[in-house]
Amino acid sequence: MMKISEFYIYVCIVFLCWKLQVNSGQNNRPRGVSLSNGPFYSDSEKFTCLDGSLTIPKSKVNDDYCDCKDGTDEPGTAACPSGMFHCNNRGYKPMYIPSSRVNDGICDCCDTSDEYDSPTRSLCVNTCKELGKAHLAAKNQEALIQNEGFEIRKGYIKQGQETKTERQQSLGKLKEEIEQIELVKDEKEALKEEAERPEKEAKEKHKAAWEAEKARRQEEQDRKDAAVAFVELDQNQDGKVNFEEIQLHTELDPDEKNEFTPEEAMGLLGSKPEVLQNEFVEEVWKNIKEKYESHKEEPTDIPPVEVPGDVPIAEPPAPEEEDLDDEDAAFDDDYDDYDDEEDFDENYDDDEDDDGDEAVRRYKEMKEKREQKKKQEAADEDMPEYDEYTKNLIKIADEARDAYNEVDSRMKEIEKSISSLEKQLDVDLGEDQEFQPLQGECFEYTDREYTYKLCVFDKASQRPKSGGSETSLGKWGQWSGPGDNKYSEMKYTGGLKCWNGPDRSCVVKLTCGKENQLTAATEPERCVYEFKMTTPALCNKKIDLNSGNIDVHEEL
Repeated sequence: MMKISEFYIYVCIVFLCWKLQVNSGQNNRPRGVSLSNGPFYSDSEKFTCLDGSLTIPKSKVNDDYCDCKDGTDEPGTAACPSGMFHCNNRGYKPMYIPSSRVNDGICDCCDTSDEYDSPTRSLCVNTCKELGKAHLAAKNQEALIQNEGFEIRKGYIKQGQETKTERQQSLGKLKEEIEQIELVKDEKEALKEEAERPEKEAKEKHKAAWEAEKARRQEEQDRKDAAVAFVELDQNQDGKVNFEEIQLHTELDPDEKNEFTPEEAMGLLGSKPEVLQNEFVEEVWKNIKEKYESHKEEPTDIPPVEVPGDVPIAEPPAPEEEDLDDEDAAFDDDYDDYDDEEDFDENYDDDEDDDGDEAVRRYKEMKEKREQKKKQEAADEDMPEYDEYTKNLIKIADEARDAYNEVDSRMKEIEKSISSLEKQLDVDLGEDQEFQPLQGECFEYTDREYTYKLCVFDKASQRPKSGGSETSLGKWGQWSGPGDNKYSEMKYTGGLKCWNGPDRSCVVKLTCGKENQLTAATEPERCVYEFKMTTPALCNKKIDLNSGNIDVHEEL
């Protein structure tokens, strides 16, 4: 059995052999060749182009003449336009540069190896160590942010999973409640319909009686108007209206354009030359009342006339009402030029009339009378109150409606809550619900011209800084990141249509950060916007700061 001391000696020998081999490989590698490509140049006699197109003597490698089409025989010179020079950049990051930059007088490699034969080589300074330190500091800062975000993300996951559970439980309770409320609603609806049937019948009966009363009043008014019109038309007061008297009222001309002929006038009288008062009231008046215009003041004494059925025609308005109508006419003539009392006062000249105060007083009185008359006329057209029996039926029906509406309102609230919860639960909030705390939150970013707004899982928009309405850039669509990093990109679609272009859309690129912050907004393509956002929800790895390695921890 091998002793421990012998084992250590064996390990040291193996390590030294490996070190010598590595150094030998590094020393044998042509200038501009990376360590990984070193084996392709290990043959001391010949070299085969990496594309396999040609084999040349090893001496032609880096001889400043391009033999290989892929430029791999001249990695350390500028001879091949397609060649690549490898910078070792020890202490920093290795990199490739086009071999055309070799010895061009400009230092591209931080270790200055690209200017090995340049007159300006002495001006090049090896900055790899400083760059390495800066890079390490930046990586450490990124690691700190990553780790802070990782801890916040764990809180997000806890909150998200608890919220999901609460929503699921609430949804279940609401669905149970709505089943019970549906039964109660059906019961209340039946009671409501039962109470509304007698209410409807009573209200319809009341309305029918009122319509009959209005018809009676209208008929009575028509008879009054007909009696007044008959007296006015009967110019010779012979108790008849003839076609010649009708012709005096040219507004009754049927065609309104040509001469009002005797034939046309007799046509209005039922093809008769003259009619008696009862014929006028029953047959003629209904055909001319819409056009008829009174040519004189209503008479104060109009004899009643008997009509078939012994129904007396109502007498014209009482003198008091006539007086008010006459005063209204005078009011119109004297005061219609004034918009209101103030206008009347301003325009009335006291110097022309010593009774100015009296005129103002009369103006106010007439205005008040006119307003009272209008109110009374409007009140006469209103349907009277229901009787006590009908009122009681309405009260019972109202109570039944209130009870039904209360249940119906509660049911609609529950349906709205169910819809909202189902919509929230349908959104993909990450494998572990880590994006739930962002749901419904809005963030803004402002540049020189616009303020951009992102409401996560809802919408994206922009508005001018100078003021104006928002323009929709799209509504939440889906996660659109690559297969191995699905949650790194959001897609919002169906925004406001561009002029002669597509609907606006927005892509949101997410990166790890300890804060939820919108950091940039651009329009890389017409009507296609790109937002950048940091969030702890994407900090899914924790870095071991002692080793520099990324340690993926299992999360609860």
